[in-house]
Amino acid sequence: MYWLKNKGGLMKGIIIYSSKTDNTKRMAEKIYEALKDEYEMTIKNIRDSPDIESYDFVLLGGWVDRGTLETQTRKYLEKIKNKKLGLFATLGAMPDSEHGRKVIKNLEGLLRGKESLGQYICPGLVDPKMIEKLKGIKGVIVPKKIKEKMIDTSLKSRKATEEELLKAANYFAKNIKHLAN
Repeated sequence: MYWLKNKGGLMKGIIIYSSKTDNTKRMAEKIYEALKDEYEMTIKNIRDSPDIESYDFVLLGGWVDRGTLETQTRKYLEKIKNKKLGLFATLGAMPDSEHGRKVIKNLEGLLRGKESLGQYICPGLVDPKMIEKLKGIKGVIVPKKIKEKMIDTSLKSRKATEEELLKAANYFAKNIKHLAN
């Protein structure tokens, strides 16, 4: 078994997530399951305002809103200093879509200047309430073509598969393992 150590023994990590429809919660739980036997891990909902001071690394996850992490997760991110940090997110589009690629670049930008463990996104099912809200938006705020594309993409959204979640977990396991090298 591979063990990383800090001053007190096993390396300590925390997974903090924000989840509106349980998409990101599922992702956080899968990452936790993949790491808990190798590291001293904690998983917390962002609403609990977890203290990260005693942890060696932080994996912060949220759902995507307007091409980046939603507001609560971004605000929490601003508080994280001097920690090895990874970001994960779910979005209502496929990661390899044009929107998905933009989100990846945005997450990479959020990690700039930090000791990065990387970022990973998985698809997530869009909240039906959000789809209804989109349908009610008038053309002045969002042009009709863009609104229609957003609704179509949202209707096609889906939960991440177990395989996709496992790939995310393995991605972070590999990147955290490199901390010791």
